[in-house]
Amino acid sequence: MEQVTFRCACCRRIVRRNLRVKMQQYCGAKACQQARKNKWQREKLQTDPDYRVNKRESQQTWQKTNTAYWRHYRSRNPEYRKCNRHLQQARDKKRSQTTADDLAKKDALSQYFNDTSTTYYIYAYGENLAKKDALSVKIIPITTR
Repeated sequence: MEQVTFRCACCRRIVRRNLRVKMQQYCGAKACQQARKNKWQREKLQTDPDYRVNKRESQQTWQKTNTAYWRHYRSRNPEYRKCNRHLQQARDKKRSQTTADDLAKKDALSQYFNDTSTTYYIYAYGENLAKKDALSVKIIPITTR
């Protein structure tokens, strides 16, 4: 009987196929099996809303029962604290350098709304119209620098 082989999708080694696994793509190495599981979970989260809800609920339940986990983790791992502090300082610095010109929705900023905006009402003209409600329109002048 001929040995059937395949190339592992993770480590790219050529290995002998397990005859009990019909569409085998990953070898039995621990790292490759973890990669297979991660891929499955990523796809499941994107496609299955029930799975996503159940995962979120189980994470919230775990967090409620292990409220001190991160406090203990940080106290046991000073390198983690140091790295996290450095990354947070970089995020804070980047956030403080953000200006209105960097934002995508500039029109949502209050500084672009000035007090000269006016609301106009548009009425239908005529007696035989079915819809006679007024349409309110707010005109907001936006100036460029």
